[in-house]
This record gives sequence, C-alpha cells and structure tokens, in this order.
Amino acid sequence: MEGPKPVKSGKVNVNGVNLYYELYGKGDPLVLVAGTGISLAPWRVFQVPEFSKYYQVLIYDHRGLGRSDKPDVAYSTRLFAQDCAALMDALDIKRAHIMGHSMGGRVAQWIALDHPEKVRSLVLSGTGSGKYSDTLTDYPRGVPLDAAYEMISKGYEKYQHDHWGPGFMFSDEFMKGHPEVVKQFQDLIVDEVPPLKCYLRHVVARQCHETTDIVQNIKAPTLVIVGSKDTHEGGTGSHVESSRALVKKIAGAELVLVEGGKHGYLREMPEKGHPPILDFLRRH
Repeated sequence: MEGPKPVKSGKVNVNGVNLYYELYGKGDPLVLVAGTGISLAPWRVFQVPEFSKYYQVLIYDHRGLGRSDKPDVAYSTRLFAQDCAALMDALDIKRAHIMGHSMGGRVAQWIALDHPEKVRSLVLSGTGSGKYSDTLTDYPRGVPLDAAYEMISKGYEKYQHDHWGPGFMFSDEFMKGHPEVVKQFQDLIVDEVPPLKCYLRHVVARQCHETTDIVQNIKAPTLVIVGSKDTHEGGTGSHVESSRALVKKIAGAELVLVEGGKHGYLREMPEKGHPPILDFLRRH
C-alpha cells in the first residue's frame, strides 16, 4: 500500500553533520524519534499515514544511519537530542509533541530536560531512564554480551534480520498470522542496515544513557506507553518495569499498557497503540 508523500524532505546541516528528514501532513508538529540503529523507514508504514492526518509529522535519520552522515565519533543519547533540537530549529519548528520509541524515548527525555521550551508534550514508548532499579545487578554500559555473541555467531545482517522476528519484537501468533508484515519490516531494516561500527556506537549510546536521578525534572505532560508483554530482559531490563519506574518519577505522567504487545507493538498492533497516543496528544 502506497503511503502519503512527504510535503518536504532533504538534508540539513546541524552540529556539523547532515541529517536527512521528511515532513508529512500539516497541523501542530509531532516529532517521531527512532530507536537503536533504526532509520526513519519503519515509521512510514503505520505511524506516518495515521498521525499525519492530524499533525505535521517529522521523521529523520539519526547520525550514523540511513541517509544522514555517519561520523566515526562517540555517540550519546544526549548528542542525538542536540541533533534533534537543532533540526527543529533549522526547520523553524519552535515547539512540538515529541514521541520516542525505545532508544528514541531516551533521546526524547534529554530533549525534554535540555530543551523544555521545545516540548509541548512527551510520549515515551517502550523505554527507560537507564539503571532504573538497584535490583538490576547486570546493566552493561557497553555492547551487551548476548548481542555481541549473536552478531558474531550469526553475522551482522542475519542478526539485524532476526532482531525483528519472534520473541522480542513480535508475538509468535503474529509471526504465524502475518508473516508478510514481519517480512516487510525485516526487509526495511536489512535494506537500511547501518555500518557495523555506527550501529555499535548506537548500542553503546543506548546502554550508557542515564537519567534516572534527574528524570523527575521533566515538566512536560508525559505519556509512558509500553506493550504489556515487553518484558524481555535484554540489555536494558524489562521495558514494563522501566516504564513503571518512569511514571513514578515524572510528575503527572500517565501509564498505558498495550495489552498483548511486545517491543514492536507499534508495528504489530497499531490499532491498539495509536488510540491512546492520539487521545493524549489531543488533550495537550
């Protein structure tokens, strides 16, 4: 199915790198911030067609990905947030709803902390603040051992392909019932797989993210949304538990558990994930 066409796209030089972006629709701005090592492409499948009916939607490639520059320097979620804020400035977007998924939610936290004037509301999807609990005894600050082992044993492209398979992203039932949708996302990821070193820099940025002691300083209206089955421990602990921790710390934050959803709930069940997000955005 052919999706909407961007009303504007191209590259903008911010912080010394060229970032590729696409703008869709019209209305109040909504910025979608992608996760670890993921280009803007997956947003185009379900989120852009739905959200651009009501908002001016901005999607973009982080540095190190897609059509953006890929400098071989240290990356951090705070640096990604500076990139996003500078991109908003370059596009004359003064204030926006900011929605980040997974690592993108970590980036979104820094936008809200460092640039509160730019944030109309905040949607933190399937994400966390870092080492959110003292009971987390294993919270690697580099590339997690399991991920490194899988990349080496399977090969990088097979690792990327399988990452968007059953277990973590999608439920087994969805894999069996909608193999064409899963394949669409797997193909998108493999087609735009970043250089290995850039991807590893993204992983390190995610693992080194830490806002647990300051996330309570976020003042923007905040929705924390997560799949109810997004409990795979991985490198950052259970996303359900990390989401609950965010809600406890951010004053007035709302929590939505998307029933049956895993980490890829926005791709598996947008019909469940979109309504609470749109309801929240409309209220703010």
